[in-house]
Parts: sequence; C-alpha cells; structure tokens
Amino acid sequence: MSNSTAFHTPEISVPVNKKLLGIGLLLTLVLQLGVLGTEYLSSTWPLKYGEPVLLKTEPIDPRSLFRGNYVRLNYGISRVDAALAVDPFRKHQTVFVTLKQEGKYHVAERLLHEPPEQGPVIRGRIRWASDQFYRIDYGIEAFFMPKGKAIAAQNAVREKEAWAQIYLLDSGKAAIADLICEGGCL
Repeated sequence: MSNSTAFHTPEISVPVNKKLLGIGLLLTLVLQLGVLGTEYLSSTWPLKYGEPVLLKTEPIDPRSLFRGNYVRLNYGISRVDAALAVDPFRKHQTVFVTLKQEGKYHVAERLLHEPPEQGPVIRGRIRWASDQFYRIDYGIEAFFMPKGKAIAAQNAVREKEAWAQIYLLDSGKAAIADLICEGGCL
C-alpha cells in the first residue's frame, strides 16, 4: 500500500458561447478605436475647421529632459490685465478670452465665463489670479518639432520677434499650426 494520496480535481466545464465572445471582443475593439479616434480628432479638428489667428510669443526657458523635442511658448495673452474681466475669476477656472487684432497680432479684448456668440475666442484655464492680472494656460504652450530643430527654433524665439499661427474653433479650442520667426526660425 502506498502512503501517497492522489488528489483528483474535477474538471469544470464552462460553456463558451463563441458568438457572444466574438461580439464582446468586437465591442472592445470598437470602443478602443473610438477613444483613440476622439483624441486624434479633438487635437486636429481646430487645424481643419478653425479660424486662424497670430499670437505674439515671448521667450521662456524650455529645459526638460522628459518632454521630448519641443519649443516652449509663452504668449502676450498668457498674462492678462484683470480689468478685462467682466466678472472676477479664481484659480483653475475656465476662461474664454475674446481676441481683437492689433497690427498683425491678436490680443486679449475681454475675459468671459461663457463663450461669446461670435468673434475669435480662445479657451483657457486660470493658472494664477491677482487683483492686477491673470496668468492663463491655453494648452498651446508647447510646440513639438522634429528632433534637432526644437533647440534651434527655441533659440530663434529668444533672439527674434516670433509668433505662432493658431487655429481656433468657435468653442475656443486652439491648436498650433506653425511657429514663425522674423528672418526664419531655423
């Protein structure tokens, strides 16, 4: 007689409906493609259907080892006089900045809590608020470029007059189409 005891585990059979499994996999694939497609369209939609405006850029130090090849941009409309606000804003609030053209650039005209009916408007978020001015981020503060060109473009932005070609949707969503420097950026 043997001292070892053999354990027998019963096999559990789970019926698999191959049709339902296929539908589940297909729905998962469609959902993933939908999320990726929405992300892609939300970033390219302003470039295809938006209104173009020029914003004057201001130099800023872009040093970061983790962000990749990009030019860090600051705009004249990034620091806006608080007197342009119809009503006061707090940090982290969404703001709609109406723009007007002055010379070749667009500048801030008014700060609103809701998008206006017409006119160029850019949507941003209040990063910092005081009684004198608001610091606003628009989601267009980094312009990604091919490897090697970003450093040359960043240096040109510091040394020359530069502006960004921005496209705006009626909702205020913005996307950068191009970076332009007096005499060329590269």
